[in-house]
Amino acid sequence: MCYNLFMAKKKVKFELKLNKRLSKPLLICLVILSAAAILFNLKSLFFAAFVNGRPITRWALDRQLEKQVGKATLENQITKILILQTAKREKVKVDQEEIEAKVKEIEKQFEDQGTDLDTLLEAQGQKRQDLEEQIRVQLIIEKILGQDIEVTGEEVADYFEKNKNFFPEGSTLESMKENLQTEVRQQKIGEKFQPWLDELKKQAKIYYFLKF
Repeated sequence: MCYNLFMAKKKVKFELKLNKRLSKPLLICLVILSAAAILFNLKSLFFAAFVNGRPITRWALDRQLEKQVGKATLENQITKILILQTAKREKVKVDQEEIEAKVKEIEKQFEDQGTDLDTLLEAQGQKRQDLEEQIRVQLIIEKILGQDIEVTGEEVADYFEKNKNFFPEGSTLESMKENLQTEVRQQKIGEKFQPWLDELKKQAKIYYFLKF
C-alpha cells in the first residue's frame, strides 16, 4: 500500500513536470500568435497599401498629403481663427437661426437643380455641421465688412448690363433687382476681404512650426 502511494505521488510529480514543460512552449506560441493577430489588425495604422509586396506606409502617404494640401489647410485654419477672434473682440454675433435660414436657402437652390445637399456634402467628405461652420464664418465676414457698404441703382443696372447674357431668358432688371443688389454687395465685400485679412495677419502673432 505504501509502495502504491509512493508510485502515485511520483506519477503526479512526473505529470506536473511534464505539464510545465509542455505549457511553456504552448504559452510562448500563444503569445506569438496573439501578437501576430494584433499586428495584423493594426496594420492599417502603419501601412496604407501593398503593391506587389512593396509597402506604402501611412507616414509616406501623410507626408505627401501634407505637402499637397497642408499649407492651404493650415492657412484656412489660421484665417478662421483670426475671423472668429475679431468677431468676439468686436462683439459681432451670428445666431443659429441665421445659419439655418442660409442652409435652407442653399438646400433649395440645389433641390431646384435636382441635387440633394446631404449627398453633395457626403461626396465632399463633409457634414451639415461643417457647412454650418463655414456659413457662420461667412456671415461674420459680411457683418464686419458690409457695415458701410452701399449699393446704388446705377451699380445694379451696370452689373445687369454686363452679365445679362448669363441670366435666364426673359430676365429684366426690375425682376432681378433684389438678387442683383445682393450680388453687387457680395462683390464689394469680396474686394475688401483680402486687404482686411492681410491686416489681421500683420497685427497677429503667428508662429509657424511646420515647413511645407
